[in-house]
Amino acid sequence: MKYKHIVIVGASLITTLCLLSGLMYYLNQDKCPIGTFLCLNSTMCMPQRSWCNGVPDCPHSDDESTENCFDMHGNWDWFMKERDWGNSENCDTFDTPAECIYHACRATCTNYTDVPKNLSPNVTAIFLTDNSLTHLSRNALSRYPEIRLLYLDNNDIVKLEKEVFHHQSKLFWLILTNNSISEILPGHLTGLNKLETLLLDQNKIVTADFSDLEDSTAAYLIRNLSKNMLTTSALKLPRLPVLTEIILDGNHFEAITEDLFAGCPALKSLSMEDNSVSSIDENAFRNLQQLVELNLAYNRIVTIPSNVFQPVNNLSKLLIGYNPVVELSMTLFDPLSNLRSLSVEDINMDNMDKNAFDAFPRLDFVYFKKFHYCMTYAPKVQKCRPTSDGVSSMSHLLDKPLLRTAVWSISCVTCLGNSLVLWGRFTAKDENRVLSIIIRNLAVSDMLMGIYLFIIAIEDARFRDNYKEEANTWMSSWPCTLLGALAMTSSEVSVLILSFMSVERFILIAAPLKCHRAMTSQAASSSMIVIWIVGFIIALVPVIHWRSSTRFYGVNGMCFPLHIDDPYLIGWEYSAFIFLGLNLIGLMIIGYVYVAMFTSIWRTRRATPLSVGDSEFALRFFLIVLTDAACWAPIIALKILAMMKYPVPPDLHAWVVIFILPVNSAVNPLLYTFTTPKFRERLNEGWLGKVRSYVSREHSRQDSQASASTNKTVITDRNMIQPTWNEFDDDRKRTPPLLDLNDENTRSERRD
Repeated sequence: MKYKHIVIVGASLITTLCLLSGLMYYLNQDKCPIGTFLCLNSTMCMPQRSWCNGVPDCPHSDDESTENCFDMHGNWDWFMKERDWGNSENCDTFDTPAECIYHACRATCTNYTDVPKNLSPNVTAIFLTDNSLTHLSRNALSRYPEIRLLYLDNNDIVKLEKEVFHHQSKLFWLILTNNSISEILPGHLTGLNKLETLLLDQNKIVTADFSDLEDSTAAYLIRNLSKNMLTTSALKLPRLPVLTEIILDGNHFEAITEDLFAGCPALKSLSMEDNSVSSIDENAFRNLQQLVELNLAYNRIVTIPSNVFQPVNNLSKLLIGYNPVVELSMTLFDPLSNLRSLSVEDINMDNMDKNAFDAFPRLDFVYFKKFHYCMTYAPKVQKCRPTSDGVSSMSHLLDKPLLRTAVWSISCVTCLGNSLVLWGRFTAKDENRVLSIIIRNLAVSDMLMGIYLFIIAIEDARFRDNYKEEANTWMSSWPCTLLGALAMTSSEVSVLILSFMSVERFILIAAPLKCHRAMTSQAASSSMIVIWIVGFIIALVPVIHWRSSTRFYGVNGMCFPLHIDDPYLIGWEYSAFIFLGLNLIGLMIIGYVYVAMFTSIWRTRRATPLSVGDSEFALRFFLIVLTDAACWAPIIALKILAMMKYPVPPDLHAWVVIFILPVNSAVNPLLYTFTTPKFRERLNEGWLGKVRSYVSREHSRQDSQASASTNKTVITDRNMIQPTWNEFDDDRKRTPPLLDLNDENTRSERRD
């Protein structure tokens, strides 16, 4: 009974626990993990990358709906307003002028140089688009008091006479786009009591005074003055209590003063994109409490007053991107609790706190300069751009399948090749000790690059389909920092060793008779220690210097800062010093000394035919210089182009790190070890000899079985093949070295 009671109690507790767990799971289904968002009428959570990507993923396809994917935040009230469009049927059209067509009471005319004079007096709309009008006389429209819409765009109107619209009290839509009007003065707009829409964009307006519209009672008044030549002092906006939208893009405004929009308290949308605005008064938006959309992109704003957005707490859409803003503080956005869409493109935001934009729960769209800002500062924002930096995407550390395949392949080739070099150099008995020490260290530094790529491949597999949630943690972590330092150490130590080895060979080979003493193994070891210390210092200095801010190695998922996608990112000076200083000098040294060595050997042998060994040695020289140039010349060229503000595709960063940077590390074993006669001889006698012996034994066994089955006595292939291999091996042992110079050290160097 005792055990039965224990079983019942235990089963009851387990059942209760399972029920509670299931209930908690069910009640929390409407909450999705960070970086994912709930589908409509569903418990499915879709990651940020799946929204607005052109492929329906939610059960009801709401992840691709216009409402979710189109940035409609801002002022759209004008489009919802009902209007009096006038009489659309009872229109006297019995005397239709030539080149005019009526559609109900709307007349469309072509090939006119003036406003037609014999249209119906009941006409409600006149379309004179793409004609040849040059001016509007005072009485040009006096016969048409019923018009609501007047299209005069794409003409060559230079001047408006005063009171030209005196009889158009019902006109609410006036289009004067793309003409040659130079000024709007008092009297030009008299009589337009119900004007809602005035489009004056793409003219040559240098002065605009809208005093005629003061205290207008029109419900909505949208005015487009973009692409003119207006300045701050040339625009006069009187008291316009119902003005809701004004577009001033593409003008010459140099400042936003306190009184510029003081008379427009109902303003909901203000756009001043692509001007020359460099200063904003702290009280510039003091009277614009109803403002919901503000566009200040593409100006020259360096500093934004900290309290400038305090009055506009209803703002839902803010565009301030593409300005040379020095520092953008999050306190600037504190009053904007209703913000739904924010554009800060082309503005550096490297010193903000993690998840800084979590303070704006209603934020739907955000547009940054860099991909990693999305994952660092706004992981909860559903639509964040850009969606990739050319290396990574919202889903993967390495976005392209080719990059994923290549990073595994190149890392394996690099590690395997340099492992063989170390095996060959450590097991050799009669190697030149100095050269062997140098090449061992070169192989170790090259292998570090293979290890770096191998770890990147592992991390890519670990983050597969989940990179967005882990990106910020990964890029700001010490493993990423140390991995970047590992790659930098490998890169710089390899450059220093190759430069050192080139100079050492040049002194030994190109000038053997100038009493230069051959380097001892102790000196070579000491030199390698110094090079490794210098390499570690180069790699670790930025780790220490930028330890408290955005890390030098943490600016991208590859943890390696080439600074070609963003040439002036944090630490760009140090990056330029390394790649345009140390590495460029190293490349020049290697190129010069190998050309000088080849020239010296060529002069020595110019009186004699070029032997096979000399040809092979010349080919190795050429390949050494070529691979060094193939590795560093593209990187140096790309950095120079990037620093000159030349547009460099962002996806080049991954290709450079995976395909170009490891070129030396992968090819050095081939150039400095595998192609040497001694290594080929050892390989031929070692592994290849065992393979040949195995093949010979197999042939002999098969031949013996065949002989036994036919009861014939024959000489086995073993007795025929083995002398052949022995003779071949004897010939190989008698093969002379590639270069036969008198100096013993020189001869040893060239065989290696």
